Amino acid sequence: MLVEADVMKVIEKMYGPDGRKIIELLLKADNGKTIDEIAQETGIRVNDVRRLLYEMSQEGFVAYLRSQKGDSLWYNYRWYTNTTMLRNALSKRIENVIKVLEERLEYETGTSFYICPNDLSIYTFEEAFENNFQCIHCQADLVEFDNRQIITHLKELLKMLKKYNSLTS
Repeated sequence: MLVEADVMKVIEKMYGPDGRKIIELLLKADNGKTIDEIAQETGIRVNDVRRLLYEMSQEGFVAYLRSQKGDSLWYNYRWYTNTTMLRNALSKRIENVIKVLEERLEYETGTSFYICPNDLSIYTFEEAFENNFQCIHCQADLVEFDNRQIITHLKELLKMLKKYNSLTS
């Protein structure tokens, strides 16, 4: 199971210290908080609170309950979160990153690359072939590029993320 401190570090990386303050406050609130209450208790401007809440809600880190004020047409919004929501949202985010990295790994392993020794422009085999294996900028002869380090790094990242994601489940 993922430790709450690790989740809070990720929240802070994604949404900054203000996002972390908001999440910490909402975790302590039993009945949720309004935007005005969050702004007042954290010292963050109302507009910034609103923006961060909307950003975090799109990722599933927070949610709100809407209720009507008596007979009026106005609504009250109470924002809330819990550790399960945070873990699920983080797990979903990690799964998206894993998918992107797996696509990149497939591209890197299935493609031959060439590099210009002068300006370090990288070309696929097809691009290099079309240009007679010469750089389009300086006409230098292209050299085959060894991307084994990139492939190794991608595999290590994927292994780490998959292990980390298994902790959230």
